[in-house]
Amino acid sequence: MKIGIIGVCSITLDYADRAAKSGHEVLISHIRNNSCFKEVVQRIGSNAKLVSVNEAAKSDIIILFIPREDIDALMHDLPDMTGKIVLHTNNPILNLDVSVQKTGIKSSSETIASLLPAAHVVKIFNVLEPHKENQNKYEIFDTAANQEIKDRVIGFLESLNFIRPDGAEL
Repeated sequence: MKIGIIGVCSITLDYADRAAKSGHEVLISHIRNNSCFKEVVQRIGSNAKLVSVNEAAKSDIIILFIPREDIDALMHDLPDMTGKIVLHTNNPILNLDVSVQKTGIKSSSETIASLLPAAHVVKIFNVLEPHKENQNKYEIFDTAANQEIKDRVIGFLESLNFIRPDGAEL
């Protein structure tokens, strides 16, 4: 699969590394300056490369990690996202004043979903501690409304050596 990563941080670089090692083609883009990540992406290997935001957005699965203040502008600049699977890793609101002004106190998930209404937006990558019997794997909780999309996302995560926690509702 082609995996697009929009927004570079330690979490997305870890997923890029895992995806590349699992045989996925990984297209990485930082929304401000790709050039400072050139060496890091080269270390990931030949399955990863730096690309434009638009090129990363054309992937089979897109992983987003973008500053809250950049969400509106970035979402409006993306190509048609109809039917795309968008995994977003943004976490809780840190600056409530900015959030109230820009989103009316919507969560990042609500904001991204409202700006990409034709995409399948999945909030993901909240890492939980592994159970004792799964010490070599990390567990990921995800949430999505569409079972087919959940299954595709779970398959992708399993290819990266992640598992669902026992008994967790997705």
